[in-house]
Amino acid sequence: MDEPRTTARERADVQDDEGLLAFWQAAQGHLGFGRLGVIVGDQSDDVVVPPAWAFGVTAAEADAEAEAVLAGRKTATSGPRTAFDDLPQVGDVGIVLDGERRPRALVRVTDVQVVAATDVTAAHAGAELGSAADDVVDRWRALNGGVSGEVAGDVVLERFEVVYPTDGPAPAVD
Repeated sequence: MDEPRTTARERADVQDDEGLLAFWQAAQGHLGFGRLGVIVGDQSDDVVVPPAWAFGVTAAEADAEAEAVLAGRKTATSGPRTAFDDLPQVGDVGIVLDGERRPRALVRVTDVQVVAATDVTAAHAGAELGSAADDVVDRWRALNGGVSGEVAGDVVLERFEVVYPTDGPAPAVD
């Protein structure tokens, strides 16, 4: 039986302290934070790891979506406005996980819009689905339609950029 789709923000409670903390410590220098260990010491119980989530419902989907993020094909996400207590803000960061819940990419929000579901553009749908096909808006609507098959109400559209990947050579940490 298929699990119900949830937004990235709804899945933000994933916490693998060791893996996420190590990833965050390696990645935070790419946000201009430098080496926080110099400021707060090597051991801090107060380190706050950004939210972490996997795109997709299944492990295979999460793997494919993480790869699309790392390859630069997926640069957007969306969710129903009703799923957000607080709207994301430009500059917010989060960690994209793969199907085994391993951190793969640190992403930073570059744009946030709230629009009627009927106003989602091909540009956004293509950035979210990693495709420029002619039917990308129809595919976006089918994917986000839930049980009724129809997307209604307002949706929160987020654009993001990859700040730190875990594949390939990582830029030096300050």
